[in-house]
Amino acid sequence: MKLYLIGLDGLSTNIVLAEEYDNRWPNFKKFFNSGIYGKSECEAEFMFTGPSWTSICTGQPAKIHMLTDLWGRPVNGGQTFSTVQSPYIWDILNKNGMSCGVITMPVTYPAKRLNGYMISGFPSPKLSITGEITVPEGFIVDHSQLIRLTDKIEGKGYSFHDKYTLEEDIELLKKSELEKIPLVAKLANEREVDALFVQYSCLDRIGHELNNYARRGIIYDHNRILEMYDWFDAECLPKILEIKADYRVMISDHGWRSFEQANPGKRFDGAHVWGEHDIGGVIAINGQDIPASTRLNARNIDVLPTILDALELPPEDVMGRSILIRSSEIDEINNQLSSLGYV
Repeated sequence: MKLYLIGLDGLSTNIVLAEEYDNRWPNFKKFFNSGIYGKSECEAEFMFTGPSWTSICTGQPAKIHMLTDLWGRPVNGGQTFSTVQSPYIWDILNKNGMSCGVITMPVTYPAKRLNGYMISGFPSPKLSITGEITVPEGFIVDHSQLIRLTDKIEGKGYSFHDKYTLEEDIELLKKSELEKIPLVAKLANEREVDALFVQYSCLDRIGHELNNYARRGIIYDHNRILEMYDWFDAECLPKILEIKADYRVMISDHGWRSFEQANPGKRFDGAHVWGEHDIGGVIAINGQDIPASTRLNARNIDVLPTILDALELPPEDVMGRSILIRSSEIDEINNQLSSLGYV
């Protein structure tokens, strides 16, 4: 496989790359240090699911692709997944002769036909699949799907959060992610494609679940977010990274505000505080001729041109730009500097 993109909704620079957690999340750190990594910023006015994931997948800001709603609804003249005119990364790769598998990437309902297959991501009113693949009956696209199957309560959200305790909710959230991992591996083995795109949402979903229980008087404990990172790093990431490709890209659509950002001047003591999104997601890419432990920052619209650059495909007319730098280029620069006496 040439490309493997791992989408982690809400993977936050403020958390996973914070100096205070240098000795935490070893599997994330190992992946980052195997290539280029850094902060990936989304647009400040669109630091949420629909617009940011669409910007990642099209290389265009929201003012161009015009999908501006949280979950891609046609609000105030905005576009939907079905009506966005900008080509998505899988469309571009198909045009260049590459087959693609797209698994639960957000705001991809209904699933589109392409050279490969697609399983639509949230918010999906029902499972939507294209391509010659088999998905287990009752497969849960995203934890939010379970929540939305229960009654809506004005001002409080959904009755799901009255039916289950926070601890039960977190276990169900983990369960939905754990069911996706072997399905991805199975499809990768049985239905070979040139590029695979997969998204996992628990690192963002945990914050929203804490908010849902805070509305019911349960203390919002920021440490539970960190514990979800612990769990994902130990239990999920090693299995996710077993899939090999020439280039592997990890990207998030936005970050999550730290306690200090949300509560300036206050001491964290587990008090009733709510979290929210931040512009700082994460980008990481490793593979052939990619220099290790190289820290570079990017914007979400830079992901698509960076991927095309890595795959040595023609650039597209998009607002993003490639941040790719190759080990061979750095070696050449160092050799030139050395011959001039600078190194």
